[in-house]
Amino acid sequence: MRLITADDALPAVERVPAPWTLHGSGWILLLELPGEVRCDPRHLPEELRGLPLGGPSLVMFVDYADSPAGPYRELLYIPGRFRFPDGRRAWSVTRIYVSSWDSVVNGRLNWGIPKDRADFAVASTGRGERIRVTVDERPVASLELERRGPAWPVHSGLVPAAFRRVVQHHGGRRFELAPGARGRVGPARLASAGSDGELFPDLGAGQVRMALHVPRFRLRFPTAS
Repeated sequence: MRLITADDALPAVERVPAPWTLHGSGWILLLELPGEVRCDPRHLPEELRGLPLGGPSLVMFVDYADSPAGPYRELLYIPGRFRFPDGRRAWSVTRIYVSSWDSVVNGRLNWGIPKDRADFAVASTGRGERIRVTVDERPVASLELERRGPAWPVHSGLVPAAFRRVVQHHGGRRFELAPGARGRVGPARLASAGSDGELFPDLGAGQVRMALHVPRFRLRFPTAS
């Protein structure tokens, strides 16, 4: 897997160490993708290749209204839940774009999240949002999502930390954490989607198992071990 901007080419930004508390809104897609997409080496770091992989793949668009690094937008991909040699399972973000360099740099340093910077165009459609992500004017992905019903309160405290475990590998280091969140979540629908395939996994190759709208949330990203 190759990052668009290597670590040694990143701009200098203010260091904002973990933990972080963030607020915002977003959308979540649970996808069933074929094995050749989930295991595509273009979107999978070497440390994860060949590991057993279960659960759904996830795509999320998040609009952070505030964070310790300022507001920013984000599009991320999680291939599924990996089983590591010690028998434990964890999610891992393997492809992610954000709209600010502050988020890129601090995300890599704090948690080993392989963030790259992109431009985001987001338009309201009345019932939802139309999202377009580009890098140097090259299309990365486009999504149109719609709300389908009311949102209900949820709290990650009801989910065991083992199921929230995230493991990242970056710069020769392993990062482990279990984020926590609370907010409101409601049903949604994916009206359309497209992606580059090289810069982001081929969304058209799979099926949507569930779509969710998150009108507001509070997210806690702890210090990684």
